[in-house]
Amino acid sequence: MPVRLRNLDPALQAQIVLASYGMMISPNANIFYVDSGHAAAGTATTAKNPKSPASTIDRAVGLCTANNGDIIIVMPGHAETVSAAAGLDLDVAGITVVGIGRGTDQPTITLGTIISADVDVDAANITVVNMHFRANFADITAAIDVNADDFSLLGCRFTDVAADMNALIWVVDAAAGASDRITIDGCHAIALDAANTHFVNFTGTGAGHIVRNNTLHGDWGTACIGGAGVVTSVLVADNVIKNRATDNDSCINFAATATGMCVRNLAHGGAAQANGFTGAEMAMNQNYYGVNAEDLSGILDPIAT
Repeated sequence: MPVRLRNLDPALQAQIVLASYGMMISPNANIFYVDSGHAAAGTATTAKNPKSPASTIDRAVGLCTANNGDIIIVMPGHAETVSAAAGLDLDVAGITVVGIGRGTDQPTITLGTIISADVDVDAANITVVNMHFRANFADITAAIDVNADDFSLLGCRFTDVAADMNALIWVVDAAAGASDRITIDGCHAIALDAANTHFVNFTGTGAGHIVRNNTLHGDWGTACIGGAGVVTSVLVADNVIKNRATDNDSCINFAATATGMCVRNLAHGGAAQANGFTGAEMAMNQNYYGVNAEDLSGILDPIAT
């Protein structure tokens, strides 16, 4: 008989999730569990047992050892609220936060109460996998603030809780080059508030960012992916984007002197084709853009010369 995943040990379930992204749990790693269904705060000893977990991710982060490959396993159905600036601070280097569960069981982090509520990434080499981020306040400034190198978001989900409950920007990098090599891979977003500006906003001068394999449906008035920062050696590939904004919108828009590759993306927007893919120094190849009209296929963008 086939094995039912929910009957597997949580650490094994987490390893299956991580393996889908080519990741393994180090034999030296500490493994801590998080579950809001338990009242226990969790200690460095007890939180290693899924039956006595920490109640919040932030608590588990504080139990981790830097650069030890420590894993925080967030149990199915876990729910917590971030209601302050840096209300969840990922500030221990080298940790991985992995949610187990799909659909309504996928662990959730809800941002609310004030516009400055956010998740800060303040240490290098941090990865977040299979988490559901929800915006539950009007015009949250930037939900995930990345201030360190080598941050990865893998297989995560982003949604607005209701009308006018939104994040203007879901992911923002640091000024200058303080957050190189951000990776966003296999994520899914539905963010339809007309006040939104970006899914990911590259404002700094970081290098080596990768944004690929994402499905992004929203109303981003500036750009779904991009920003004014002069980023370098970027890869934006194999994304499917629907941007409902009708003015001043690009689906992918980089600064004129930003460099990298923008390849095999499919986009559909509310504005003219000129607002589909922009970035004068980006190498563009096999990107297609369509507009809101019936029976019209997307066309190569930029137009072949």
